[in-house]
Order: sequence, then C-alpha cells, then structure tokens
Amino acid sequence: MSSKREYWTADQLYNDFLAEFGGDTKACYVDYALKEGPQPPDGPETLGQRWKKAIIAIDASGSMVGRTGGERKIDAAKAAVRKFLDSVPPDAEVGLLAFGHRGNNEESGKAESCQAVELLSGMAKVNKPKISDALNRVKATGWTPLAAAITKAGQSFTPTSGEGEQVVFVVSDGLETCGGDPVAAARALRQSDVKAVVNIIGFNIPEKERKALESVARAGGGMFTNVASGKELEERLRVESANLEEKVAYDSEALETKNNNNTSALEASNHANTCVLDITNSESTRFLELSNRMVENGQTDAEFAREAYDRLRQHHEKLKAEMQTFQDRVKAEMKAVNDRIEQDRERVKAAYSKQ
Repeated sequence: MSSKREYWTADQLYNDFLAEFGGDTKACYVDYALKEGPQPPDGPETLGQRWKKAIIAIDASGSMVGRTGGERKIDAAKAAVRKFLDSVPPDAEVGLLAFGHRGNNEESGKAESCQAVELLSGMAKVNKPKISDALNRVKATGWTPLAAAITKAGQSFTPTSGEGEQVVFVVSDGLETCGGDPVAAARALRQSDVKAVVNIIGFNIPEKERKALESVARAGGGMFTNVASGKELEERLRVESANLEEKVAYDSEALETKNNNNTSALEASNHANTCVLDITNSESTRFLELSNRMVENGQTDAEFAREAYDRLRQHHEKLKAEMQTFQDRVKAEMKAVNDRIEQDRERVKAAYSKQ
C-alpha cells in the first residue's frame, strides 16, 4: 500500500486498505422512473355516446344449435340482441346481419351456406319489432363465412372522420370455415375510410381457437371476449358498445406502463445487487492477497490480518444490507404504483361489467 508505514496494526490495515482500494457504492444506486397509469376512459354511464352506427352480425352456422347454460346458443344470441336494443340511444343506428343461415353443415350444403351472408335489417334507427321479426327468421344450419360477414357489414357504413363511430359486433361460436381471411377483412375495414371497429364476442370458444379470433378483433381495432352463457352475452353486447376504443387503448397503455415499471425497477435492483457484490467480492479477494503478502513480509502479523479482515466482512455486510434496503424500497414503490394502476383497471373492468 502507498501509506508510509513499516508495520500495520489491524485498525491501520483496515483503514488504509479501504482508503486506497475501497469501492464507491454510490454508483450502484441508479435513478429509476416509475410512472402512474393513464387516465381511465369514460365508463358505461356514457353508453352509446361514442358509436353512432352498429351492425350486429350473428353466426347461424350449425354449431349454434348447441346448448350452453341450458339454452341453444342461437336462441341466447337472439335474446341478447333484443336486450341490447333496449340500451341503444335514440339517435344511433343499428343493422342486423346473419351469416351461414342457409344450406346445411354438410359438404352438400357448404357452397350455399358460405354464400349466405345477408343484411336482414338495414342500418336505421332502432325498430324493435322489425329487427325482432328478422331474428325470428334466422335458423342455425350451415357453415361459418366470417370474413364475408365482416366485409358485408362494412358495406352498411359510410365514410367518416370519427374513430370508432361505426362498429361491428360479431357473435360467433367458431372459426372461419369457408376459406376466407377474417383477419384481412377486419383490417381492411378498419383501415378503410369508414374506420369501423370489429369486435368478436365468442360463444364457448375452445381455448385453442381463441387466438385466431383474438387476431381478428385485434386487426379490426376491437376486442375479443369469450362468454359462456346468454346472460354473459347480453352483458358483453352492452359493455362493448360503450366507448370501446377508449377502453381498449386505456387497458393496453395501462399494461404497458405496468410492464415498464417492472422493467425499470428490476433493472435498478439488479444493477445495485451486481454492483455491490462486485465491489465486496473484489475487495475481499484483494485484501486477502495483500494481507497474506504483508504477513509474509513482516509488515503485519496474522492476528492483525484476521482482525482487519473480520472488520472488512462486517463492512461488506453493512453494504449488502444497504443494498437490500434499496431493493426493498424499489420493490415497494413499484408495487404501490402498479397496484394503483391495477385498481384503476379493475374499476374500469367492473364499470363495464356491471348490470
């Protein structure tokens, strides 16, 4: 060491070593940025103020005669549409479309069924008797021309400058079976001058098929929801008509903020841990090498060296405790911020899900 001594006591050895070789742990504690979540969107209390025109597209493929919650899926879908009409604002327009409602679900009826995409009730102010009568004529029989249904729905819309003013609600229990590309159809509709949002409400969709329908909704700027009963379907039709685009954007931004907070906190915590351990390990290694050499050269004795090393280890334990305190603080602050974000997300979710 550079200190001008011929012999070192334990205190001198410890103090001179840290003065010359001790690391500075201040650099181990970097700034980390934690952000609060985005402003939550309006809730269902503003139901219908966002969208102005909607097409409800009902899957009438043969599988819709299957039962869920004690009722046929096609009957549950019809009931949900009728319930939905009660919540439509008087100045909004709604149309009804059915697909796959002709032919049959055998190969012999596929061609006819895949061509069966029909606007049963045109875009207009809600006429419940007319739409109800149109619903009564829908029979679940055939295949699932989902892409064609999305494209057909888009033909009822008009060019608009308002995002999310025109919406498609697809109620289906399965995937495209007529060879179409519903993702491309949804994307094309979304990117066209009508700027329509495509939402998919899945009826008892198997887990392995959900990703495909999620992709359709995502391409259409909307969202996919899986329901298990007619009651849930009624709720989702109402909920998804309320400021849907804002809700989707909010939830995406909220999750991204949480992930960024996790990353920022983890990086700061890991940096502190690695940095402090590098310093303590390096100091320990250097001290042992130096003190052994000094004992051999008669510059200190083994007892003083052991005593100085014990003090160095205590110093290191203190540094590690400080590092742990920093990590605990970072974790607590990140959890507090993310908990607030999650509470807002749950509040929004609850607001959009209540009766």
